[in-house]
Amino acid sequence: MNISVPDSLAEQVRARDLPISAICQEALLDAVERERAKEGVSSNFAAVVERLRGTVDVRDRERQKSDREMRGEGHADGIAWAKDYATAAELQYMASYDPARKEGSPLRSLFPFMSDKKNEKVTHIPPIKVKDPYWAGFIAGAGEVWAVVADQLR
Repeated sequence: MNISVPDSLAEQVRARDLPISAICQEALLDAVERERAKEGVSSNFAAVVERLRGTVDVRDRERQKSDREMRGEGHADGIAWAKDYATAAELQYMASYDPARKEGSPLRSLFPFMSDKKNEKVTHIPPIKVKDPYWAGFIAGAGEVWAVVADQLR
């Protein structure tokens, strides 16, 4: 096997008395190993893609099912809270919930409601996030109760 290099590079190699054959062999071995690694990965890409597609689909279905279940649980809890725990002001606040509102949350009755639900004293309630399926359902459930009773309270 012969290799060609530019004259200027050949002069620099000779001037430093570098072992040309050993350096070339090492560089060629590195190149062969890189190509072999690419071939090993490339030949399995189809199987990897199929496996990943299946995983994504299953996880999406599980997440969607979980989201539906969480929304349903939140909806039932929102109705229960509205019927048995909420004050009129709290119910109105929740039914028109706006996360951009700057005032503090007047939802004190959430603490006893959640404590009763969990059978333990709750001292912290995570922030209400409209995009969270549980809270979206909770707000919707509370809103349904408010829609029924609001006119009767005025």
